[in-house]
Amino acid sequence: MTGTPRVEDVLDYLRAHGWAMTGRWRSASVWSLREFDVLVPPSDTMADTAGRLRELVRCVADAEGRTPRAVGRDIALPAVDVVSYRAHDFAETVTLPTGIRSLRAARDLVAVCAREEAAVDSAAALLDRTLLSLSEEVFGVDISLPYEDLGRRTALRVLHSSTAALDGAFEGVSTEVCVALADLAGPDRMSSFELGFRWSRRAPRAGEVVTFPRGAGERIRAATKRAVQVDGVGAVEGPVQRLADDENGERWRIGVRGVLQIDGVAAGKRRLVPVWLRSASDYAAALEAHKTGRVVRAQGPVQGRGIAAADNGFTVTDGT
Repeated sequence: MTGTPRVEDVLDYLRAHGWAMTGRWRSASVWSLREFDVLVPPSDTMADTAGRLRELVRCVADAEGRTPRAVGRDIALPAVDVVSYRAHDFAETVTLPTGIRSLRAARDLVAVCAREEAAVDSAAALLDRTLLSLSEEVFGVDISLPYEDLGRRTALRVLHSSTAALDGAFEGVSTEVCVALADLAGPDRMSSFELGFRWSRRAPRAGEVVTFPRGAGERIRAATKRAVQVDGVGAVEGPVQRLADDENGERWRIGVRGVLQIDGVAAGKRRLVPVWLRSASDYAAALEAHKTGRVVRAQGPVQGRGIAAADNGFTVTDGT
């Protein structure tokens, strides 16, 4: 734990986690859970408050079967929703490539869901306020999202998309989310893992865990690959809400929020449709359209859940 929690936050945490006030001892209140009792100082200003609260955190951790660091972090951060990733088949230490791959996949999972919920600028602002901490139990991370509005909506999208992908219900689940989930299953995509969801005490709801058994990652990735085998000409029109250009990897990809049309027929609801552009000049035009809020139109062969823009298949329209 870093720093001393506030008495107000300690009381808030104890109430939310099933502890009950059972009496008083001198000026302190006594809180109990099964056979465990803790003393909460009356205020933050007493000389021994810091020491008492450190003892309290250790006792609460024992009672709840958690580490003092995790309990202290949850007490100090009452206004976040936590999306946790735990790798079941990894040791506490992993190879550097495996660790980086998992961290990148966890980041991508949350980042993609944020961008699917809001404009790219709002999603980026949310990620700048999101905290990352490492698990002390097994290899994994906790991602703490500010619970207000977009943060809660992002965490819920991670939950619903993950559950749908695990159940094989891929309608409405983007390819990017599926790729991130598959990569969380290790280099061979065969390891088991879980995603946990703990909700802010400011807007409580029951915690949930989505457990991916061995082989689930490979099944999700295989289903994503099968989904790309769609014939037809696609088209989408709308604002640009995502841009990505990796000189060492995938080039000139954008996300257009609109309804994907395949051979003139709507394929699903309005969503962020990936579009792979043909050239750097098209990408520059898309970037400018994003900055100015202008609408773009892309047309070309269907590729996965998006479009590979054809020659002259990308235009910036006059509409906004």
